[in-house]
Amino acid sequence: MSSGVANFVIVALLLVCFWIYTLWKGSRKLNNDIKNVAQQHSLIRHDNSVRQLCRAIHLINPHVSPGVDYIIRHDSPDQQAVIAEWLADAPRPTNDQINTALSEVSNSYHEEEFATMRRAESPSVGDQLEAAYEARHGNPAMQQKLDEQIHLVREKYPKTDTCV
Repeated sequence: MSSGVANFVIVALLLVCFWIYTLWKGSRKLNNDIKNVAQQHSLIRHDNSVRQLCRAIHLINPHVSPGVDYIIRHDSPDQQAVIAEWLADAPRPTNDQINTALSEVSNSYHEEEFATMRRAESPSVGDQLEAAYEARHGNPAMQQKLDEQIHLVREKYPKTDTCV
């Protein structure tokens, strides 16, 4: 084998090794990012104070995402949730901005509670579809009953223009 071919094989092997190493490092980083996002979303789903902080941050800057652009830490239920790390290029919100946004979010919180209660007490989509089918085939009794139930739920938990 000539020295030119040997040199080419060595360079090709080095390039392949470098490429494999780069892929390995990228996959490790991606795996860590996915794990961070999953942990943050689990924390947000299960802890109301973390969810409120996340909503406040979203109100300040809607282009940042938990687990990707910032990490929220919440050590215990009686402790306040805090931004542990800010990873985004955007400026980190100040405590005053966060407190203002938290008060704004908490003012609209009752709207979300109303929406949850409306969903819980409203007839299921399946029941509504069944009633619509029955009404189209000449039996409007079930549709009228469900319409009355929906009307009562809407009176009990009214929607407002500020509800998003």
